[in-house]
Amino acid sequence: MNEDLLTIGELAVRLNLSIHQINKLRKENKLPCIKIGRNIRFNLEKVNEFLKEFGKKNATK
Repeated sequence: MNEDLLTIGELAVRLNLSIHQINKLRKENKLPCIKIGRNIRFNLEKVNEFLKEFGKKNATK
């Protein structure tokens, strides 16, 4: 499997968040994901871009 595509559990471990928090962000269309059939995967590069932008927005508040 491609190492850049992570499951919800793998992403939760990397970001030190709960699976519930990851799902909440995904359902609010805040966290970019790919749906492959019934499976949801997260592209690590796109998640990192999202986190950089999210950090910039929150730093200016």
